[in-house]
Amino acid sequence: MRTRAETLLITLKLIFYYGIPSHILYFGESLGDNLLLTTLSSALVERGYKNIWIKCNQEDIFKYNPSISKVLPFDFLLSIRLLRLFGTKLVSPVYTYYIHEKDQDAIPPKHIVLEMADCLGLTGPIINKPIFNLDPAEEKKGRIFPRQIAIVTSTSGAKIPMLNKEWSIDNYQQVVDSLCESYNFIQLGDPAGAPLKNVLDMRGATTIRESAAILKNSMLLVTHVGFMMHLARAVDCRAVIIYGGREKPWQSGYECFENISSAPPCSPCWLHNKCDFERKCMTVISADLAVKSINIQLRLYGTSLAAEILNN
Repeated sequence: MRTRAETLLITLKLIFYYGIPSHILYFGESLGDNLLLTTLSSALVERGYKNIWIKCNQEDIFKYNPSISKVLPFDFLLSIRLLRLFGTKLVSPVYTYYIHEKDQDAIPPKHIVLEMADCLGLTGPIINKPIFNLDPAEEKKGRIFPRQIAIVTSTSGAKIPMLNKEWSIDNYQQVVDSLCESYNFIQLGDPAGAPLKNVLDMRGATTIRESAAILKNSMLLVTHVGFMMHLARAVDCRAVIIYGGREKPWQSGYECFENISSAPPCSPCWLHNKCDFERKCMTVISADLAVKSINIQLRLYGTSLAAEILNN
C-alpha cells in the first residue's frame, strides 16, 4: 500500500507528463458500461473540455480514442485532494443501483446515457454512439467470410450474468438454420454458453479488439442487450437485439437497430434473474419474427447508420 506522500508524488508526475485532466471517469468492471464512457468523453470534448482520463482495467476499449488522453487501472491510487485542488472532476457516472432483496436494478426514468450525463452535469444534445477505433490491420483480420453475421447467445460471460436478458438457444438455432445457406454465422461470446450448429464457433477465442473487428466486417449482429450491442454500434455494425421486456430500447438502446421487444404488464422490470411470469416477455418472441427483423437490417446493409441525438 502506497503512503499518501507516494500517492501525491505519483499524481504530480502524471500531471507533469500528461497535464491536468478536466475529468477522470470510472465505472467498474462492466465492459458495456465502460464503453459508454466513450460516449460521455466525446460529449465533454464537444463542450470544450480537454484531457480526459479513464480508470478501467480494460485499456483496449479506449485505444486510439481521440477524446481520451490517459487510461489508468481501475484501482490505481491518485491523490484526490491534489486533483480537486487543480479543478479535476472525478466522476463515476452511474445510471442505476442494485436492490439486493429484489434482485433488481432501480428502473431508470430516461435513457441510461442521459442518466450518466446527469452525473457530469451535461445538458443539451448528446450523440448516442460509443467510440471504438481499429487500425487498418486489425480491421482487415476481422473479415473471415464475404457475407458474415455475428451472433452472441448468452450473458454467461458478462460481469453480471442475467437470465432475464436471455433468449432460448433453440430460437437462436432456428435463426441460424433459416439463414445459414446464404450467410456465414460466427458465434462470439463466452465458451460457457451453449454452442450453435452450422456456425464458426469462436466463443472465447477472440479478444475485445478482435471481436470488434469481426463486428466491423459483419453484415449484422444478432444478440441480447449487453456489451456486444454497444460494441456493434461503436463500430457501425447493424444489429438485431432481442430485448424482450426486462428493459426498453428507449432506456438503453439505439434507434438504428432492430430492437425486438414485448410489453407485458410487468415490463420493464429490470430484474436480473427472478421472474414470476416464466419470462413470457422473451418466450413470446419467435424465431420467425427475429428472421424478419434480420432481413430488414440486411436490406439496409451498406448504408450508414443514422446518428441518434438524445436531448438532456
